[in-house]
Amino acid sequence: MKTPQSLRLKRPRRVQILSAGVFLLAGVVYFGTLHAMDGRAEAYFRQLRQSDPALYLTQVREAQGFDTFLTEYRILNNYEDFHQAPPNFLVGRWTLRPEPIRLSPGTAPSECSDPVTLDYGLFLQLETGGVALPVSYRIEGKTVEMRIAPDSVVPIELVSYGAQLDHIAFTAPGRDAVSYGYLCGR
Repeated sequence: MKTPQSLRLKRPRRVQILSAGVFLLAGVVYFGTLHAMDGRAEAYFRQLRQSDPALYLTQVREAQGFDTFLTEYRILNNYEDFHQAPPNFLVGRWTLRPEPIRLSPGTAPSECSDPVTLDYGLFLQLETGGVALPVSYRIEGKTVEMRIAPDSVVPIELVSYGAQLDHIAFTAPGRDAVSYGYLCGR
């Protein structure tokens, strides 16, 4: 029995073989170049981590996002333990809101109502009752823990989009519900 003409395998032409070879070679060169560039970037970040930790953290934040930055920040600044100094991305005045609001990245709310200040060793809420508490901070996963007393720790949830910290969410001392904080001043 003879195979029909349409089902027979045809021998590839010389042009087809050359084209396939060129595409295969281009793929090998492309992926080889990507592998080499990835190795160079890894070596660069490893060297930068030792020589300039601040620049390293900035570039990790921009290249890999806030979550990776937070992990590296915790390790480089020893935030496994409590410190009086808050992480530098938390220092400042935060307006507290009962509900989350959407802002463009890097934009502050138009008014700084019901503010709290996170500063060196202090949690300040002066406009609404005059609260000034001694505190210390540490980073645990994707949360900053604010210790008010030896047995009282307030978790501050960090909400980020890409490389930017958008807002924080926590139950402020003296409150019953979660408040959403937006940076309104340093």
